[in-house]
Amino acid sequence: MTALLAYDGRPTSEKALDYAIEYSVRFEDPLYILTVVREEQMDPEGPDEAVREYMQAAQKKAANAGATVHSIIETGKADEMVLDVADRYDCNTIIVGRSNRSSLDRFFLGSVSDYVAKNAGCTVILVSEGNE
Repeated sequence: MTALLAYDGRPTSEKALDYAIEYSVRFEDPLYILTVVREEQMDPEGPDEAVREYMQAAQKKAANAGATVHSIIETGKADEMVLDVADRYDCNTIIVGRSNRSSLDRFFLGSVSDYVAKNAGCTVILVSEGNE
């Protein structure tokens, strides 16, 4: 069993990171942390500094909590890439943060979490911003 976290370093995905770490440790599932960046955020030597920093911090946080963790940085369309990586690594659970945007905003702007929830071939856990 393997879990995939869609992660971008924003507050919504920080809550999802905390949940994913707890999930991974509790069920002893390896955790893949995926971020999808724009093409211009990558160069031949890797992602830009901001992306490297938030991914290293997430990986360190997960490892310090006892999770078996792997980080993945991809370019492309985030919603489709989440499903592609989940298939590639045979993940049985996808964890993704969900903002508290209105349903009208999500309709016009789209939502990675909505797309993943509707199209994934495995369990999807949506972690809402909510209140602490």
